[in-house]
This record gives sequence, structure tokens and C-alpha cells, in this order.
Amino acid sequence: MIDKSSYWNGVYETKGEAEVSWFQNNPEPSLEFIRRYAPDRAASIIDIGGGLSRLADHLLADGFQNLSVLDISSEAMALARDRLGDRGKSIEWIVSDVTKWTPEKVYDLWHDRAVFHFLT
Repeated sequence: MIDKSSYWNGVYETKGEAEVSWFQNNPEPSLEFIRRYAPDRAASIIDIGGGLSRLADHLLADGFQNLSVLDISSEAMALARDRLGDRGKSIEWIVSDVTKWTPEKVYDLWHDRAVFHFLT
């Protein structure tokens, strides 16, 4: 049986970001949610399963400063860091399985758009 991280790394090694069903170039519903429930641009926000998502790009452009992204796929995270370049250096990138991860700090807002339904 293949482990979960190998499976998801394989997805991102073989498909472009727009080839996955959950791709959103502009994640407006999530942005609207975050702006409503964490309007302080210094709020601590984590995007669970955010790997290659463009949410972090938009949050940075919107002035959010305390961002973390967690994903099981090191491949997705590397691609996102490469895409963001210097803009992504302020993000805390966490490669972990959310079902086994223990947060080291308190977050003002947890965002998950597509992770937990994959666990069922």
C-alpha cells in the first residue's frame, strides 16, 4: 500500500496545477470568508491542504502577514514556494499529514477547502 504523502507527491509530479479538479485561479469564496472572519491583516491564518493553492498568493497581495500553509505533499509545497519566490518567504510552510500533526501555536483562523472530504 502506497503511503499518503507518496500518493499526493505523485499527483503533483504528474499533473499541472490546473489539471486537478480543485484548482481555482482566484479563490474568491475563501478570500471572502477570511476577510469576514479574520479582518485583521496580522491574524494568524493556516491553510490546511493548501499546497499548490493560490490562496496564499492572494492573501499576501491582500496584506495578510501571518500565514501558514500545511500540506502532506512536499512536491506541492515546493512548487508553491517556487511560484511565490521571495513573496513566499514570510509564509510558514508545514509538510505534514493533518491527521497526525499537532499545531505548535494557536491560529486565529483555520481554512480548509478540499482536504477533509478526501479523508472519507
